[in-house]
Amino acid sequence: MNSPCNSEIIENFLTHLTLEKRLSANSNYSYREDILQFSSFLNKTVQNNPASLLNFGREEVEKFLEYRNSKDYSARSNQRFLSCLRTFIKFCHLEHLRTDNPLAAISSPKKEMHLPEYLTENEVQLLLNEPKTSDPLELRDKAMIELMYASGLRVSELINLTLNDIDMEESILRVIGKGDKERLVPFADQTGVWLNEYLTKVRNLIPVSSEYLFLSKRNTPMTRQTFWYRIKEYAQRIGISKNIHPHTLRHSFATHLLNHGATIFDVQLMLGHACVDTTQIYTHIANQKIKNIHQEFHPRAKKR
Repeated sequence: MNSPCNSEIIENFLTHLTLEKRLSANSNYSYREDILQFSSFLNKTVQNNPASLLNFGREEVEKFLEYRNSKDYSARSNQRFLSCLRTFIKFCHLEHLRTDNPLAAISSPKKEMHLPEYLTENEVQLLLNEPKTSDPLELRDKAMIELMYASGLRVSELINLTLNDIDMEESILRVIGKGDKERLVPFADQTGVWLNEYLTKVRNLIPVSSEYLFLSKRNTPMTRQTFWYRIKEYAQRIGISKNIHPHTLRHSFATHLLNHGATIFDVQLMLGHACVDTTQIYTHIANQKIKNIHQEFHPRAKKR
């Protein structure tokens, strides 16, 4: 029996990711790009071998990592590639395509510490106050910004909310996060006020059958690009020079909660992180704030 070729193996692997692993569309796309790039590299390295994905060893993986380092791929990107490859090897074991593990002796590169940019509480307040709520589109934006900051939503979660996902009486959102995992997230009373304003003055007056909570000016579901553009516009209007994007509000939500005494596990639950290690990044921000305050005000601190 002939071994399947690389293209067939890859398509079967991606189907496995979609049906069995239930990866998000973004993760699936990243895994596709990683495995295709590695396959292309192998085709150039292992000559005349159409099934090189079934035969590569540790040496080929290390050479490919060296190649990526020469192209200035980040440690995080290389970690993602190795995660993809480990998932691929497990898939090969399940399908009885190979029994070895060429990654057994390869460790992941040290994770780089990149602190996410966030807004101060004053900057958030300025951003929340900027939309002119007499304009229907800006009232919609006001409700979206309020909700994103109040609940720490991902932008994809925000734009995919439906009318049935929001409980105005209980001030609770039903959110479908990564991997189709469902969680319940509260929102503040003041946010509820602006959501009700938007619903009664804008959304409920739109004669369309769409189930989505937030619609564009064409009455189609909002896109992440449109919301990013709107956020940038408001930031420019109030003079915020930071490289703001929708996720900045999520970072701000988590940072401000920790600064006001929430536990890391509370924040993990509200953000929908599967692992607390992902949430841990925000404690570094809070700790850095404490260090900055000490540096500025303590009489024994070194002055720069």
